[in-house]
Amino acid sequence: MSQFKSVLLIEKTYLIQAGLESVISELPGFIVAKSFSGEEVNLAVLIEKQNPDLVIVNPASLNGSHTLFLNYIDKKCNCIVLGLMPKDTAKNIKSHFKEIIFFSDNKLEIQKKIQDQFKRFYPEENKSPALSKREITILKQVVLGLTNQQIADKLFISVHTVTTHRKNINRKLGIKTVSGLMVYALMNNIVSLDDLGDNF
Repeated sequence: MSQFKSVLLIEKTYLIQAGLESVISELPGFIVAKSFSGEEVNLAVLIEKQNPDLVIVNPASLNGSHTLFLNYIDKKCNCIVLGLMPKDTAKNIKSHFKEIIFFSDNKLEIQKKIQDQFKRFYPEENKSPALSKREITILKQVVLGLTNQQIADKLFISVHTVTTHRKNINRKLGIKTVSGLMVYALMNNIVSLDDLGDNF
């Protein structure tokens, strides 16, 4: 698999499609390669040609049988397929997916579901660069919403030292946004959703 994980979206509602593109763009190493409305002719073949790492599909957006479409994708593409739907969708439709992104999920829940599926599907890629104990401490403070000055005061170090640690964390993880760091910290049990409280 390449350095970047390509994502294809199949959703006919523009606002949902645009929102997902925005959420995915904040995940380090992920790019939305293409978005489809679901009404395209020979959609399954188009997706096979794109060779994506991840397909997120709203079954209600598909013309024709979602079962036939999903079976074709399962046989022809070596990719992860996530469902996208409201929570009250029928169980027989939900059962076709190992993971579902619900319309009511918040940004962190969506990002965590995507990351969790990649950890299961590509376990060899789960080796994160090691952060020092101090970097982990600072990362936790960052995702809890503290400023560099507040972190420096709390840990009795200079602001310059905090800035240097943050640069090292960003470089090691390849993550530049606080929301990306938050997902990383959640995925690696550095913080829990309870720790974050109102921060997300």
